[in-house]
Amino acid sequence: MICAFLLGVASNAAWAVDISFQSPSGNIRCDMSRDAPLAVRCDLGVERQSYTNRPESCDGVWGTSFGLGQTGTAQLICVTGADLTSEGRAVLPYGSRAILDGITCRSEPSGVICVNIAGNGFEVRRAQQRMF
Repeated sequence: MICAFLLGVASNAAWAVDISFQSPSGNIRCDMSRDAPLAVRCDLGVERQSYTNRPESCDGVWGTSFGLGQTGTAQLICVTGADLTSEGRAVLPYGSRAILDGITCRSEPSGVICVNIAGNGFEVRRAQQRMF
């Protein structure tokens, strides 16, 4: 059964967060916001990542942070600030969804999948990450 899983408003130093959650494993952490160019950002704590060719313009962490706006394609994010932490985040149970303004993120045993109204998105899981 899939149901909406909406959380209260939290705050983050970089942007106002409307929904903040983590996967049951705690390995994937996501923030959703109405006030950011990328409406969702998910960080993945992995030792092995699919995207390893860091652009010269990125001085931070590359290949483990993904972002998505209400339209357009998913993006890899160069993270120069702190990683999203698990502290204080509610768990989004497997089979549940977090929905905010046309973005839907679904928690599955294999990972988290986020999709926008245009059908673009990303899938993050320990074994592999992909954007579509």
